[in-house]
Amino acid sequence: MIRVLLVVGKNGAARDLAALLGGHGMEARLCATAAEALEAPPSDVVLADVELSDLSGVELVRRLKARDPVLPVLLVGGSGTIRDAVEAMRAGALDFLADPVLPEVIVERVRKAVERGRIERERDRLRSTDTIVARSPCMREALELVDQVAATDTTVLIVGESGTGKERVATFLHERSPRRNGSLVKVNCAAVPATLFEAEFFGHVKGAFTGADRERPGRFVEADGGTLFLDEIGTLSSEGQAKILRALETGEVRPVGATETRRVDVRFVAATNEPLEALRDGDRFRSDLYYRLAVFPILLPPLRGRPECLAELATRYASPLEVTDGAHRVLRRHDWPGNVRELRNVIERARLLAADSTLDAADLEPLLPAASDDLNLKVRVRAVEQELFREALRRAGGKKTEAAALLGIDPSNWAYHAKRLRLQ
Repeated sequence: MIRVLLVVGKNGAARDLAALLGGHGMEARLCATAAEALEAPPSDVVLADVELSDLSGVELVRRLKARDPVLPVLLVGGSGTIRDAVEAMRAGALDFLADPVLPEVIVERVRKAVERGRIERERDRLRSTDTIVARSPCMREALELVDQVAATDTTVLIVGESGTGKERVATFLHERSPRRNGSLVKVNCAAVPATLFEAEFFGHVKGAFTGADRERPGRFVEADGGTLFLDEIGTLSSEGQAKILRALETGEVRPVGATETRRVDVRFVAATNEPLEALRDGDRFRSDLYYRLAVFPILLPPLRGRPECLAELATRYASPLEVTDGAHRVLRRHDWPGNVRELRNVIERARLLAADSTLDAADLEPLLPAASDDLNLKVRVRAVEQELFREALRRAGGKKTEAAALLGIDPSNWAYHAKRLRLQ
């Protein structure tokens, strides 16, 4: 049975709605105020009046969605202006039903909202921590911090080495936030030329400069109502840092060539693979922007610091191939300076080279350097052979016959050795 939380201050209207929904097989729980609604047991959908005695319906939506981002909330009543509808949707309302509204429309919209909520929860189940391997305590702690901050608009700084999954965590945070229905706009700061900085972030009007043949909104406007993720923020120039800081503090942007500013509602998430404290101490990062960003830092551990995750990640990337115990031992010997990104690339290459349905040590060893403390003679000799063959190919400009001559082997045996050493 569908459980509907009715938040309506007028007793007559509340009873009529409860009777209407009950007649269609739904269970309605009545609340006269927003305070009561916030203390009510869980429901499948909330139908609230726009005007309540203690809070506005829009503010109630914000608070409900902050606690449960996928809870479907419908607002009913009000003047029905476009401004009312936009405000409701930005707060997280799924629908806005302006007076007068037909009873059959209410029933239909409630049922659709419940189905939408069911789909969203299933999507959450599939996308949540199942997509981010968190076997190690340090990674679970990081995701717990994401859960704590996701429902707020607090600025988040994700810190981690290259390849640790900062962008994935930013996506995870956005999908668990009340802004999940808004845009998640991702920008790699290192890839934005200084000459195009303002146009890229703040947009431009038509004719603002040579080549500006049409208006462009810019990244802040694209993220309005959603989340703006700035990766590698430590690479911004001092001028760029000052402009980003101003936009963050004022919530306003002015497109290049425009005479007026525009307000934007953006949740800000930044990421860096270099500690911003060190950049700040070296006068490469503004202190005021640092303190504005470091409100809620989340540290992602390197792969070498989360060995419990290594086996599961390897199994996931290797699927449908089976990863043998020998292959897992080879993976554990490596330090993974490129972290999860390096692991994924190595596994993908090994899959292409694998001779059967399993991924064995022999498939991985040619792709990884021998561990400095590994005294296994077979492993060391194989690593030396691989390096000699690759060096011979480099010196011979890729010509196998000449490379074979440099190595002192018969050219007709090249294919045998290449297969044995799994050379590409």
